Amino acid sequence: MTNNLFKVGRSKKNVVLIDENNNEITQLELHNKIKRISKLLKTNSIVIIIADNCLDFVASYIASMNKSKIITLLLDKSFSLDYITDLTRIYQPDYIICPGKLKIKNLNIVNREKLNNYEILKIKQKNVKKLNYINYLLLSTSGTTQSPKFVRLSKNNILDNTDKIIKSLKIKKNQTTITTMPAGYSYGLSILNTHLKTGAKIILNNNTVFEKIFWQKVKKFKVNSFGGVPEFYDILKKIDFKNYITKHIKYLTQAGGKLRDSTLEYIGKTSQQKQIKFFVMYGQTEASPRISCLKWNFFFKKKKSIGKPLPGYEIKIFKNKKELKKPFTKGELVLFGKNVSLGYAKDLNDLKKGDVNKKVLFTGDLGFKDDDNFVYLSGRTKRIAKIFGKRFDLDEIENFIISEGQKIKCKIIDEKLTLELDENKLTANDIINKISKKYFLNKNFISISSKQKTFKNYV
Repeated sequence: MTNNLFKVGRSKKNVVLIDENNNEITQLELHNKIKRISKLLKTNSIVIIIADNCLDFVASYIASMNKSKIITLLLDKSFSLDYITDLTRIYQPDYIICPGKLKIKNLNIVNREKLNNYEILKIKQKNVKKLNYINYLLLSTSGTTQSPKFVRLSKNNILDNTDKIIKSLKIKKNQTTITTMPAGYSYGLSILNTHLKTGAKIILNNNTVFEKIFWQKVKKFKVNSFGGVPEFYDILKKIDFKNYITKHIKYLTQAGGKLRDSTLEYIGKTSQQKQIKFFVMYGQTEASPRISCLKWNFFFKKKKSIGKPLPGYEIKIFKNKKELKKPFTKGELVLFGKNVSLGYAKDLNDLKKGDVNKKVLFTGDLGFKDDDNFVYLSGRTKRIAKIFGKRFDLDEIENFIISEGQKIKCKIIDEKLTLELDENKLTANDIINKISKKYFLNKNFISISSKQKTFKNYV
């Protein structure tokens, strides 16, 4: 393996992962597993990997990312089987690495290699694909995951952003983190990337903070840090997080949307009391994915700010294609940096494209800078909302339900998707089930209101 993004040592003693069954995985064990998988993957290929916080995924991901001339398309385990099947037709992968229990339809499988709980499927394709291998990693645009639209990222995009995050947060190889988010989404993957690159220990976890076993892992494995989206921190506030903090926790990160004022206040004060550093960050999948960081020493001085861009990046404020340099003047945030993605892919032909964005990203977020150049968010140019770190296009959801025979208007109220109905042609349960299934949104985050009645948390 050459030009590796992730270098894994060969120590028989150094533990780098705690797998989903609480087994300790040494550098040598991980190295050998990666080596075996790598030998099964040919260059000049497209590989679809189903992401999960488990050993088979991590080893497969590293093997694919470390191999030259491979385009890796990452899908989360929460994506529907029908959607995954559609993507195999659209992108024509040469390999699919997935849980053995996942039965994808209409595949011409010529070879099947079993890992532990995963399988590597070699798929026979009719045509030789002429692709541009600057396209290194494809990630979902989040939320609207029934669309085949993906963000195209280069190896340099990932490397640059990973290195800048490591430097900004001072991530060291003697640190330990625990997974709290799906690996198939950019923020959760970014935490894996930064800790894999430094050789830090990662606890592969699929338990929630509501479960006692999560906190048992945090204590047993002496976890130093973890990250989460706004809803995650709302839950920590609800369970009174300060009662669960161990002496080993040193810092927390938050991204994926704006925190409620009350949650921001609670986490800030709790962190201060427990001598933990709390970093508010901002990013987008199109930015590989993290853009800015509010350092802990500025938290109380610049509360509600997303901080400043990571070193080497620049955020400018634009309105009507003109840069606004006056403080507190609102406009669209435009990012300039090596982390800006190459562009989008909607089908196989788009993988022939190169760098369309040219290191410039119009984020779609509205905001301003203060006198000290700290950046603040104030809204969106489009009707896009973030729930649990995933993006949702409200116009698209409205059009989907309209096509099902029900007129609605979408809003976000109290961090929930709220659907306003003029008249009820479909039942509340039907609408919630349809949206939950299509957009992979937990039913507890959908409310329906009408002139007659309001349904909240309808499950």
